[in-house]
Amino acid sequence: MIRTAPLLNGLLWLILSFPLYSAQVDDIRIVIDVSGSMQQTDPNNLRAPALRLINGLIPTGSKAGVWTFGRYVNMEVKWGTVNETWRQLADEGAKKIHSKGQFTNIESALKRASKGWGKKDDKTSRNMILLTDGKVDISKDPAKNALSRTNVLQKSIPELIKKGIKVHTIALSDQTDEVLLKRLALKTAGSFEVAKSAEDLQRIFLHMFERATKPDTVPLKDNSFTIDKSISEMTLLVFRKGKKETSLIQPDKVNNSQSKHAKNVRWRFESGYDLITVVKPQVGVWKLDAEIDDDNRVMIVTKLKLIVDDLPAYMTPDEALKLKLELHNKDNKISKKSFLKFVDFNLQHSVADKITNLPLQPKKSRKVKDKGIYLQEIKAPLAEGKHEVVVKADARTFTRTKRFIIEVQWPVKVDIKKSTKPGTYNLGIMGRDEYIKPGTLELDVLLIKPDGTQQPVEVKNPGSQPALKVLANQQDGLYKIQIKMTAETVDGKTIMHTLDDYVVLGVKLEEQPEKEPDPAEKEDETSVDKPAEIVEETIQESETDWLNITIYIVAANVIVILIVAGLVFFMQKRNKKDDIKLFEDEPGDKEGGVND
Repeated sequence: MIRTAPLLNGLLWLILSFPLYSAQVDDIRIVIDVSGSMQQTDPNNLRAPALRLINGLIPTGSKAGVWTFGRYVNMEVKWGTVNETWRQLADEGAKKIHSKGQFTNIESALKRASKGWGKKDDKTSRNMILLTDGKVDISKDPAKNALSRTNVLQKSIPELIKKGIKVHTIALSDQTDEVLLKRLALKTAGSFEVAKSAEDLQRIFLHMFERATKPDTVPLKDNSFTIDKSISEMTLLVFRKGKKETSLIQPDKVNNSQSKHAKNVRWRFESGYDLITVVKPQVGVWKLDAEIDDDNRVMIVTKLKLIVDDLPAYMTPDEALKLKLELHNKDNKISKKSFLKFVDFNLQHSVADKITNLPLQPKKSRKVKDKGIYLQEIKAPLAEGKHEVVVKADARTFTRTKRFIIEVQWPVKVDIKKSTKPGTYNLGIMGRDEYIKPGTLELDVLLIKPDGTQQPVEVKNPGSQPALKVLANQQDGLYKIQIKMTAETVDGKTIMHTLDDYVVLGVKLEEQPEKEPDPAEKEDETSVDKPAEIVEETIQESETDWLNITIYIVAANVIVILIVAGLVFFMQKRNKKDDIKLFEDEPGDKEGGVND
């Protein structure tokens, strides 16, 4: 019986003897806001340990530099090759980060930090990480600020794209110009993150770093991980939440800590995290004595790499997520079936609380160049929100993983809130300014009732009006809100999407007693909706009512006439008596009158 592990080891080291080819070099430029507003958004200056985190993670041999900006732009850490000397300079540069700058000159920061990058170079992976808490602010004159912002959108972004630079932006305030930062990220195929607090910066810098460099990692499960012979260096990032001290236990049971560790171990102890680098680590199972955290990582330097085609940072839900990966040794794709048959390729897809595991299948092709390529597709529609994809190559003697975060969202933001009235909802649909040109959004909204009947929802001035009222009160059950959108993008392209059905719970309201209708309307209504005998009865009742009303009116009129007649008779009789008395008291008068 053939023992697979020794056989695999032999094949592995046979493959590892292939000649070395040059790989793509990472060039990372970090640009940090030091304006005065940072005193409020980052009072403890956590930008410094976040920068030191990146300093420790950037692979040796990469290119890197650090710039700060307020009114002016300064190179705090000279751009150059990452080595021990550069790392020492970066630590010194982190100490110079402050919050004393005036204004927020994003336009100049982008221009200065990208200086030296010429036309796009396929041999270099160019990434810029921009952190700010404000808006474009170069003057007290609003017109100059508006012009500078326009320059970023119309001049800076096209120039960055031309040079092949991916811009990863971080917003550290609710006052940040998020539209501008998102536009920078979207147009350059970068990513965007919002730091709700300065404490989030370290984790966000990690995610930005992973997006920029796509490091090889080994899986960390229950604080254990396995190191194989092809790994020349490993770096552990361990986040601390409490006071528990981190310990790293080697396969030979030797315990390493921040205060006492082996000579081949570098231990960086910072506020909130430990960064541990081990050169030529022992082969075998390592254990970590620390709090378990989803953001803890084991990053490795190895000749045996998992290569995954870059995944977009942003997608719409109607797009499929397509993955393509290869296993490389010394930058050569491994295509030998005798080796690959021992490797399982799979992915873990997580969104919200749902986790799906899928195998990756070899590409079906007879072409030699297609051998060793593995594919998988996560079909549309995708749920809105953050998706995490972890790709894994697992053999008996080694494991490799890579992690990707994708934001799935429509070009419009849909907000549905329940009203205080049963079965009534407020529907808000706003275009995302980073995607859509203002004033171009057109909407077609349809309400689908539980019985399948459809009712259009009138939309006036889409994107610039208060929330629409949606009445789901005619039937009990689930109503669907279907939204179709058409708009012009900021690039001038026309886009059309049919969004996911949004589901709300309907409640049938009891009918309220109606007021007495107009007789003509009631007669018309009953003649259409009711059986004939019911119609006659209703009409007869209606006639009887009018007869009674007529009698009441006539009787009232007769009574009024009698009262008036009686008053007239009484007054005439009284006047006659007064006339007789007058004649008797004044005998000097002529008959029929009085003397002049």
